[in-house]
Amino acid sequence: MVLRRRVPSSNSLFVMEAAARLGSFSRASEELNITQPAVSHAISLLEKHLGQPLFLRNGPRLSLTESGSRLGQATTRAFASIENVILEIENSAQRSEIVTLSTSTSMATHWLMPRYTRFLERFPDITLQFQLMPIRVHGPLAGCDLGLRSADREESRRLEGLFAPERILVVCSPAYLEEFGPLDAPKRPHTLAHLSEYPVDWSEFTGGTLLDHGYRKLSFSDYSVVIHTALRGHGLALGWTSVVSKLLLDGQLVKASETIIETGRAYHLIAGSPEPRPHVLAVRDWMAGEMLEEERELKARGIV
Repeated sequence: MVLRRRVPSSNSLFVMEAAARLGSFSRASEELNITQPAVSHAISLLEKHLGQPLFLRNGPRLSLTESGSRLGQATTRAFASIENVILEIENSAQRSEIVTLSTSTSMATHWLMPRYTRFLERFPDITLQFQLMPIRVHGPLAGCDLGLRSADREESRRLEGLFAPERILVVCSPAYLEEFGPLDAPKRPHTLAHLSEYPVDWSEFTGGTLLDHGYRKLSFSDYSVVIHTALRGHGLALGWTSVVSKLLLDGQLVKASETIIETGRAYHLIAGSPEPRPHVLAVRDWMAGEMLEEERELKARGIV
């Protein structure tokens, strides 16, 4: 690269580009925060170095020569290209502090956000962004840094980032349990909140006979609404402990049946890149550690 030998200084190109683009030495001086004589001096040096005029000065009017027009257009394109690369680099640096997580609406609402203060204490410089799914977590990560995904027993053995087993129990609010009783010994007919289009449903817990006894069913396509129904005391819900663990430990939800189903599947935090950035792995390990502590507490209290 011999460009530096062909111009008196790189600054002269900045001055020339601004003057050509703005059509004025005075406006160029304002943009560059230098004096107008300094602009004139830089242009004169460049013209002397090139051996031909770049601007035609007709009193207060300023116009470009053919050479000046060509150089002005070339420098504007070049500087715009450089600016775009700098912006990309800056944005890349900002993205390095962002972790994008693909998970269910319910997990984000009922598991992650209640401990968001703890997350900020641990990661004050990381911003979370979410790609949310209303029913179940599945499919490709689509550019996300981390994704909560389920795996069968065999696949789970090969995967890293274990988050939680797939375990399901019947839950409700304490007030609902007091009024209606547990699923297995009801005081009044129950309302059963249900996640539509999911392979595990109430038949796994009841043998499919409850509707014959006047029980009602509410079916939702978003699991977060199923949990909200239970929290508001409107019925029983099937609770995946990977979502409702904190609600159980805080006493907002309670068990309403001794039946617990463990499917043999497990949830993993899958990295979206073969070589994830260090803080992506740190977030993954923090989430897995939080869930591990809750698993221990659930077992210690006899909830699972």
